[in-house]
Amino acid sequence: MLDDNYSDGQSRDAAALSNLICIKEISTISRARSMRLQPGDVIFGYDSQPFRSGITDFQELLEECDEEEGVLLTIWRDGLILNIIGYGPLGATYEFINSEIAEKIEADIRDYTIPQKQNLIVFEVLRDLYRRCEIIDTTPDPIATYMPPLWLVQHRLFEPLLAISLIYAITFAVHWVLFVISYIVLCVYFKRASLMMLRSFIVYKQYQMWLVIAASDIKEVQLACRKMDPKARFKNSLVGEPVVDEKPKKKKKRSAIPGT
Repeated sequence: MLDDNYSDGQSRDAAALSNLICIKEISTISRARSMRLQPGDVIFGYDSQPFRSGITDFQELLEECDEEEGVLLTIWRDGLILNIIGYGPLGATYEFINSEIAEKIEADIRDYTIPQKQNLIVFEVLRDLYRRCEIIDTTPDPIATYMPPLWLVQHRLFEPLLAISLIYAITFAVHWVLFVISYIVLCVYFKRASLMMLRSFIVYKQYQMWLVIAASDIKEVQLACRKMDPKARFKNSLVGEPVVDEKPKKKKKRSAIPGT
Protein backbone atom coordinates (compact mmCIF):
# COMPACT_ATOMS: atom_id res chain seq x y z
CA MET A 1 0.00 0.00 0.00
CA LEU A 2 1.33 3.41 -0.99
CA ASP A 3 1.17 6.33 1.42
CA ASP A 4 -0.50 9.35 -0.17
CA ASN A 5 -0.06 11.48 2.94
CA TYR A 6 3.72 11.35 3.02
CA SER A 7 4.08 15.07 2.32
CA ASP A 8 1.81 16.21 5.17
CA GLY A 9 2.96 17.72 8.45
CA GLN A 10 3.43 14.35 10.11
CA SER A 11 6.00 13.24 7.56
CA ARG A 12 8.31 16.03 8.68
CA ASP A 13 8.70 14.40 12.04
CA ALA A 14 11.71 12.11 12.15
CA ALA A 15 9.76 9.66 14.28
CA ALA A 16 7.23 9.21 11.46
CA LEU A 17 10.05 8.30 9.10
CA SER A 18 10.87 5.25 11.18
CA ASN A 19 8.40 3.34 8.96
CA LEU A 20 10.81 3.68 6.06
CA ILE A 21 12.70 0.54 5.11
CA CYS A 22 16.27 0.01 3.98
CA ILE A 23 18.20 -2.84 2.43
CA LYS A 24 19.81 -5.08 5.02
CA GLU A 25 21.49 -7.79 2.94
CA ILE A 26 21.80 -8.53 -0.78
CA SER A 27 21.95 -12.01 -2.30
CA THR A 28 25.00 -12.93 -4.34
CA ILE A 29 22.95 -13.38 -7.50
CA SER A 30 20.10 -10.88 -7.52
CA ARG A 31 18.58 -7.88 -9.23
CA ALA A 32 19.74 -5.67 -6.38
CA ARG A 33 23.36 -6.63 -7.00
CA SER A 34 23.13 -6.11 -10.77
CA MET A 35 21.55 -2.69 -10.12
CA ARG A 36 24.45 -1.85 -7.78
CA LEU A 37 22.24 -1.31 -4.76
CA GLN A 38 23.94 -1.36 -1.38
CA PRO A 39 23.07 -2.38 2.17
CA GLY A 40 21.77 0.71 3.93
CA ASP A 41 19.96 2.13 0.88
CA VAL A 42 16.68 3.60 2.14
CA ILE A 43 13.65 3.11 -0.11
CA PHE A 44 11.28 6.06 0.27
CA GLY A 45 9.54 6.13 -3.11
CA TYR A 46 7.67 3.55 -5.17
CA ASP A 47 6.15 4.20 -8.61
CA SER A 48 6.65 7.98 -8.26
CA GLN A 49 4.77 8.01 -4.95
CA PRO A 50 6.16 8.34 -1.40
CA PHE A 51 6.32 4.97 0.34
CA ARG A 52 6.47 4.05 4.02
CA SER A 53 4.11 1.12 4.24
CA GLY A 54 6.51 -1.50 5.53
CA ILE A 55 8.47 -4.50 4.37
CA THR A 56 5.62 -6.87 3.57
CA ASP A 57 3.77 -4.38 1.36
CA PHE A 58 6.98 -3.51 -0.46
CA GLN A 59 7.75 -7.15 -1.24
CA GLU A 60 4.19 -7.76 -2.43
CA LEU A 61 4.32 -4.71 -4.71
CA LEU A 62 7.54 -5.94 -6.30
CA GLU A 63 6.03 -9.39 -6.81
CA GLU A 64 3.09 -7.82 -8.65
CA CYS A 65 4.99 -5.30 -10.78
CA ASP A 66 5.28 -5.68 -14.55
CA GLU A 67 8.70 -7.20 -15.23
CA GLU A 68 8.71 -5.78 -18.76
CA GLU A 69 7.87 -2.18 -17.87
CA GLY A 70 9.45 -2.09 -14.43
CA VAL A 71 8.68 0.32 -11.61
CA LEU A 72 10.45 3.43 -10.34
CA LEU A 73 12.16 3.06 -6.96
CA THR A 74 13.52 6.16 -5.23
CA ILE A 75 16.27 5.60 -2.67
CA TRP A 76 18.37 7.63 -0.25
CA ARG A 77 22.05 6.80 0.16
CA ASP A 78 24.19 8.82 2.54
CA GLY A 79 22.63 12.14 1.60
CA LEU A 80 22.26 11.32 -2.10
CA ILE A 81 18.87 10.62 -3.72
CA LEU A 82 18.84 8.14 -6.60
CA ASN A 83 16.11 6.82 -8.87
CA ILE A 84 16.31 3.31 -10.27
CA ILE A 85 14.02 1.03 -12.24
CA GLY A 86 13.11 -2.28 -10.60
CA TYR A 87 11.82 -5.20 -12.65
CA GLY A 88 10.64 -7.48 -9.89
CA PRO A 89 11.82 -8.75 -6.50
CA LEU A 90 15.27 -7.39 -5.71
CA GLY A 91 16.66 -10.47 -4.00
CA ALA A 92 17.40 -8.61 -0.78
CA THR A 93 16.32 -8.56 2.84
CA TYR A 94 15.03 -5.40 4.49
CA GLU A 95 14.75 -3.73 7.86
CA PHE A 96 13.24 -0.56 9.26
CA ILE A 97 15.55 2.41 9.60
CA ASN A 98 16.66 3.59 13.04
CA SER A 99 16.11 7.02 14.57
CA GLU A 100 19.63 8.17 13.66
CA ILE A 101 19.06 7.54 9.94
CA ALA A 102 15.60 9.07 10.20
CA GLU A 103 17.10 12.32 11.44
CA LYS A 104 19.63 12.37 8.60
CA ILE A 105 17.09 11.61 5.89
CA GLU A 106 14.38 14.02 7.09
CA ALA A 107 15.84 17.21 5.63
CA ASP A 108 17.01 15.53 2.41
CA ILE A 109 13.63 14.13 1.32
CA ARG A 110 11.33 16.76 2.84
CA ASP A 111 11.17 18.98 -0.26
CA TYR A 112 12.13 16.38 -2.83
CA THR A 113 9.67 15.82 -5.67
CA ILE A 114 9.76 12.28 -7.00
CA PRO A 115 9.83 12.35 -10.84
CA GLN A 116 7.60 10.35 -13.15
CA LYS A 117 9.07 7.17 -14.57
CA GLN A 118 8.23 8.11 -18.17
CA ASN A 119 10.42 11.21 -17.87
CA LEU A 120 13.54 9.25 -16.95
CA ILE A 121 16.18 7.32 -18.87
CA VAL A 122 18.14 4.41 -17.45
CA PHE A 123 21.90 5.00 -17.52
CA GLU A 124 24.75 2.67 -16.67
CA VAL A 125 27.99 4.12 -15.32
CA LEU A 126 31.25 2.19 -15.59
CA ARG A 127 34.43 3.36 -13.88
CA ASP A 128 38.10 2.36 -14.05
CA LEU A 129 40.90 2.49 -11.49
CA TYR A 130 41.72 6.07 -12.50
CA ARG A 131 38.12 7.10 -11.76
CA ARG A 132 37.39 7.72 -15.42
CA CYS A 133 33.70 7.14 -16.07
CA GLU A 134 31.85 5.93 -19.14
CA ILE A 135 28.10 6.60 -19.18
CA ILE A 136 25.83 4.39 -21.28
CA ASP A 137 22.33 5.47 -22.30
CA THR A 138 20.36 2.20 -22.34
CA THR A 139 17.57 3.60 -24.54
CA PRO A 140 17.40 1.63 -27.83
CA ASP A 141 19.22 3.63 -30.49
CA PRO A 142 17.58 3.53 -33.96
CA ILE A 143 20.96 4.29 -35.55
CA ALA A 144 22.27 0.95 -34.25
CA THR A 145 19.31 -0.79 -35.88
CA TYR A 146 19.30 0.84 -39.30
CA MET A 147 22.90 2.02 -39.72
CA PRO A 148 25.23 -0.24 -37.69
CA PRO A 149 28.48 1.15 -39.20
CA LEU A 150 27.57 4.73 -38.24
CA TRP A 151 26.65 3.61 -34.71
CA LEU A 152 30.02 1.86 -34.37
CA VAL A 153 31.85 4.99 -35.51
CA GLN A 154 29.92 7.13 -33.02
CA HIS A 155 31.00 4.88 -30.16
CA ARG A 156 34.53 4.35 -31.51
CA LEU A 157 34.13 0.58 -31.74
CA PHE A 158 36.60 0.13 -34.55
CA GLU A 159 37.24 -3.62 -34.18
CA PRO A 160 33.62 -4.67 -34.89
CA LEU A 161 33.43 -1.92 -37.52
CA LEU A 162 36.30 -3.59 -39.39
CA ALA A 163 34.59 -6.98 -39.06
CA ILE A 164 31.24 -5.93 -40.49
CA SER A 165 32.96 -3.88 -43.21
CA LEU A 166 34.67 -7.08 -44.36
CA ILE A 167 31.32 -8.87 -44.30
CA TYR A 168 29.74 -6.15 -46.41
CA ALA A 169 32.65 -6.16 -48.88
CA ILE A 170 32.74 -9.95 -49.29
CA THR A 171 28.97 -10.37 -49.66
CA PHE A 172 28.75 -7.48 -52.15
CA ALA A 173 31.58 -8.98 -54.17
CA VAL A 174 29.68 -12.27 -54.36
CA HIS A 175 26.25 -10.86 -55.16
CA TRP A 176 24.30 -7.74 -54.26
CA VAL A 177 21.36 -9.83 -53.03
CA LEU A 178 23.65 -11.56 -50.54
CA PHE A 179 24.86 -8.13 -49.43
CA VAL A 180 21.28 -6.97 -48.76
CA ILE A 181 20.53 -10.13 -46.79
CA SER A 182 23.67 -9.75 -44.68
CA TYR A 183 22.86 -6.08 -44.04
CA ILE A 184 19.36 -6.95 -42.83
CA VAL A 185 20.65 -9.76 -40.62
CA LEU A 186 23.25 -7.47 -39.04
CA CYS A 187 20.61 -4.79 -38.46
CA VAL A 188 18.48 -7.29 -36.55
CA TYR A 189 21.51 -8.41 -34.57
CA PHE A 190 22.53 -4.86 -33.63
CA LYS A 191 18.99 -4.04 -32.58
CA ARG A 192 19.17 -6.80 -29.99
CA ALA A 193 22.85 -6.77 -29.03
CA SER A 194 24.15 -3.20 -29.42
CA LEU A 195 23.88 -2.39 -25.71
CA MET A 196 25.60 -5.64 -24.70
CA MET A 197 28.32 -5.03 -27.29
CA LEU A 198 28.98 -1.48 -26.08
CA ARG A 199 29.08 -2.59 -22.45
CA SER A 200 31.42 -5.49 -23.24
CA PHE A 201 33.95 -3.31 -25.05
CA ILE A 202 34.00 -0.80 -22.19
CA VAL A 203 34.57 -3.63 -19.69
CA TYR A 204 37.35 -4.88 -21.98
CA LYS A 205 39.08 -1.53 -21.38
CA GLN A 206 39.32 -2.38 -17.65
CA TYR A 207 36.16 -0.55 -16.61
CA GLN A 208 33.77 -2.02 -14.05
CA MET A 209 30.07 -1.46 -13.53
CA TRP A 210 29.68 1.19 -10.84
CA LEU A 211 26.16 2.61 -10.91
CA VAL A 212 22.78 2.05 -12.55
CA ILE A 213 20.57 5.12 -12.31
CA ALA A 214 17.39 6.54 -13.84
CA ALA A 215 17.78 10.23 -14.63
CA SER A 216 16.44 12.89 -16.96
CA ASP A 217 19.76 13.53 -18.72
CA ILE A 218 23.51 12.88 -18.62
CA LYS A 219 24.19 16.00 -16.55
CA GLU A 220 22.05 14.65 -13.74
CA VAL A 221 23.98 11.38 -13.90
CA GLN A 222 27.30 13.21 -13.74
CA LEU A 223 26.11 15.23 -10.77
CA ALA A 224 25.13 12.06 -8.91
CA CYS A 225 28.49 10.45 -9.71
CA ARG A 226 30.39 13.54 -8.61
CA LYS A 227 28.50 13.62 -5.30
CA MET A 228 29.40 9.98 -4.71
CA ASP A 229 32.99 10.47 -5.84
CA PRO A 230 34.31 14.06 -6.12
CA LYS A 231 37.23 12.73 -8.17
CA ALA A 232 35.06 11.09 -10.83
CA ARG A 233 36.17 12.09 -14.33
CA PHE A 234 34.12 12.35 -17.53
CA LYS A 235 35.13 12.73 -21.17
CA ASN A 236 32.68 15.56 -21.79
CA SER A 237 32.12 16.92 -18.31
CA LEU A 238 29.00 19.00 -17.74
CA VAL A 239 29.74 19.48 -14.04
CA GLY A 240 33.18 21.02 -14.04
CA GLU A 241 36.53 19.53 -13.19
CA PRO A 242 36.98 16.87 -10.48
CA VAL A 243 38.68 17.43 -7.16
CA VAL A 244 42.45 17.12 -7.49
CA ASP A 245 44.69 16.22 -4.59
CA GLU A 246 47.40 18.77 -3.90
CA LYS A 247 50.87 17.43 -4.38
CA PRO A 248 52.89 17.48 -1.17
CA LYS A 249 55.62 20.09 -1.13
CA LYS A 250 59.12 18.70 -1.34
CA LYS A 251 61.30 19.51 1.63
CA LYS A 252 64.65 21.04 0.90
CA LYS A 253 67.52 18.83 1.84
CA ARG A 254 69.86 20.29 4.39
CA SER A 255 73.45 20.60 3.32
CA ALA A 256 75.96 18.50 5.24
CA ILE A 257 78.62 21.28 4.84
CA PRO A 258 78.35 24.01 7.53
CA GLY A 259 77.64 27.48 6.23
CA THR A 260 76.09 26.33 2.94
